[in-house]
Amino acid sequence: MNQVAVRFLASSFHAAAILLLANAIGTNAQVRTEQIDRALFVPLGGIDQWINIRGENRANPVLLVVHGGPGEAQWPQAEIYRSWETAFTVVQWDQRGAGHTFGRYGTNTPDVTLDRISKDGIELAEYLCRDLGKKKIIVLGHAWGSLVATRMVQMRPDLFAAYVGTGQVASWMAMVNIQYDLLLAKAHKDGTQATVKELEAIARPGPTNGDHWSFLGKYNFRSLWAPSDQEWLQHLRSQAAELKAREPEQFKNLEDGMQFTGERVVPDQIATDLPKTACDIHTAYFVIQGHDDVITPTQAVIEYFKCVKAPKKELILVPDGGHFAFMTASDKFLEALSTKVRPVAIARGA
Repeated sequence: MNQVAVRFLASSFHAAAILLLANAIGTNAQVRTEQIDRALFVPLGGIDQWINIRGENRANPVLLVVHGGPGEAQWPQAEIYRSWETAFTVVQWDQRGAGHTFGRYGTNTPDVTLDRISKDGIELAEYLCRDLGKKKIIVLGHAWGSLVATRMVQMRPDLFAAYVGTGQVASWMAMVNIQYDLLLAKAHKDGTQATVKELEAIARPGPTNGDHWSFLGKYNFRSLWAPSDQEWLQHLRSQAAELKAREPEQFKNLEDGMQFTGERVVPDQIATDLPKTACDIHTAYFVIQGHDDVITPTQAVIEYFKCVKAPKKELILVPDGGHFAFMTASDKFLEALSTKVRPVAIARGA
């Protein structure tokens, strides 16, 4: 073959290779930027449960939000999560007995317990891995949801590239003791001797019943909340009025679901003692906690964090943040998710 023919064939092969490469890049770019926005019911634990999947790029890690409350479904806060959807595919889940899922079954919802809801969460993680083509996902638990998510990670660490807790639960006894101390210190500071005597007379709340919440209400524990949490409560009240007017049926499901679930999981909450039951975590472990959280007290969270053994762990405190820091300081929270959690989770299979 003469040199002209060789050069012609070489240039043809080169052009074809460039064309194939350009097509491949174009196809991959399309996959990388493909958005997702779906709301559906999926079968979990024998009942259909509502989820919403949103993200700007399917290649991003999947972030499953396990809401607190108990029963406080997070779909009313969808706008706050929008900015998260550039770095994560965000999944909202109305747990058994909550929100849209409660709306489907109402008070006939069976087996509303920590164990069953955690197993539902495992089934959901398996579904998301299959449906979205992931080896592992990230799970984010808030308050009650941190208890559920911790149990999920304990049962199936292979499904999770990272755990993230916020408003992190530690133990019931640590919580009630710290909150009692805070109330007593406030009474001394305010010089309300009658309240001091009352508190000292009744001593610390017992760990065997759910009367702690009425106890906190009686002595106005809410006045000790972080200012951002008090503002968030006002926002929720305003939002509730708007939601009730706009979507009365879904508002009723949300409200009734919280009442229904809350009554049924009190025993699980009282029994909580994660420093004794959940120190060995076999995935990356992050807590992004409001510095001034007194609802799930940060003081107790720090002590619990010390006992955790994990392949990677990090505690990030949000300045001036309270129990709802993931909502009230969403930008700072997202920064921590994006810069701290995301790269570790990707390296671990997300």
